[in-house]
Amino acid sequence: MKKLKYVCIKIAVLAAVFGAPNLANAQWYANGTLHKATVGQWKFASYRNKLATAADWAAQTSEAKRAVESSGKFSTLRPYAANLVTCVNEAAAGQGYETMRASEVAATCAVLMGWHK
Repeated sequence: MKKLKYVCIKIAVLAAVFGAPNLANAQWYANGTLHKATVGQWKFASYRNKLATAADWAAQTSEAKRAVESSGKFSTLRPYAANLVTCVNEAAAGQGYETMRASEVAATCAVLMGWHK
């Protein structure tokens, strides 16, 4: 039993050191989880989560795709994602939108900003 406990502890330590994702070192566009979130859920999410999710949404727009392709740098997407976060945040500040999907708001923002041409 003592040996089993030692093995379990060793596996847990190895998993923590080598196998677990390190969010502190994650890229700005990684680990977004708000793709199916409501506006109400969006309001309480971290900026990092919003930015990563918005990067996924922005990457689907023709304007952002063109910008990234012509620059050859994925970092070109970051201002698009940041602008999308700002737009969704501003829309989320309004009353009565809590049950609406944040992705729908983001799509509307992208159209209003002229990113779909």
